[in-house]
Amino acid sequence: MLLGKFDGILEFDFVRQSLAVIQVPVNMFDEGCCFTVVRAEGGGLGFLSVSKFAAKARLWKRKTDCDGVVSWGLGTTIELDKLLSLNSKKYYIRILGYAEENNLVFMSTPVGFLMLHLQSWQVTRLSESILYCRHHPFESLYIEEKDTGGRHDGAEIPHNA
Repeated sequence: MLLGKFDGILEFDFVRQSLAVIQVPVNMFDEGCCFTVVRAEGGGLGFLSVSKFAAKARLWKRKTDCDGVVSWGLGTTIELDKLLSLNSKKYYIRILGYAEENNLVFMSTPVGFLMLHLQSWQVTRLSESILYCRHHPFESLYIEEKDTGGRHDGAEIPHNA
């Protein structure tokens, strides 16, 4: 994410070995939003914006039309106040981190520190504390070693990895 006078996403094209800036869907700071880059439904580049004061989450996806013009399309809008059972009018919600492999967003809300799965919209409360520090979730893949009669021929890679 690039923040400042110009809000955008810095993109590096490995094939062309070039840098480009992708504009965010709308001027998020004017709407009082926090946002993060996410994996879009079905793959590709996605963008999650959460309105800090209206308790709404919007998922955006990069789309290419038949003429090759790339733009953002609004996907799902979720009313977080209903999903999280927020009774207060003080909704201040902040995105603290994103775990790409599991498609999870970590948020600070008036009801505590939460984890939100972006496909099922299932919410897990991790703590009742309200946290404001940025998180960088760590994910890794564990490959079980296959034992073949006392010999260790190395790891077997699962078919779904």
